[in-house]
Amino acid sequence: MGTKIETTDQKVKRLLDEAQSYCAAQGSQLTQLRRLVLETLITATGPVKAYDLIDTLRERGHRLTPATVYRILEFFLQNGLVHRVNALNAFVACQDSHLAAHNPLIVVCPGCQTTTEINDEGLYTSIFNRLGALGFELKDGTVEVRGVCRKCAKEGIS
Repeated sequence: MGTKIETTDQKVKRLLDEAQSYCAAQGSQLTQLRRLVLETLITATGPVKAYDLIDTLRERGHRLTPATVYRILEFFLQNGLVHRVNALNAFVACQDSHLAAHNPLIVVCPGCQTTTEINDEGLYTSIFNRLGALGFELKDGTVEVRGVCRKCAKEGIS
């Protein structure tokens, strides 16, 4: 039997269900509002800035204040449900299972601002150890790397 390919709708549902389970296991809640914000991030085509998130939700009939959105984003960051892309001052939904803590490496294309999440504990440990040997400490668990995607490279965008 062949490998089953997950549709976009199935992936969104899986990530939201995993987030729901994770929050329940931590004694917190994925409220309806938090779920709405997370779904918006999961279905986004790239990193989303907080104010763009507010605008998108407003277009869908939801009025959220910046303070509310930032509180929700902070909750997601603390629970590993989203990652901050510091290079873009934006946020992306975690594309890995929420059921295990991990330290991602985020590759950011400076041309189109596409991001890719890489979860490779060996690679992360190597970077972490090398930085430590040089006297540096990671500020958070995410490592960001700039890399031109195939599409931008083909179009000569960097």
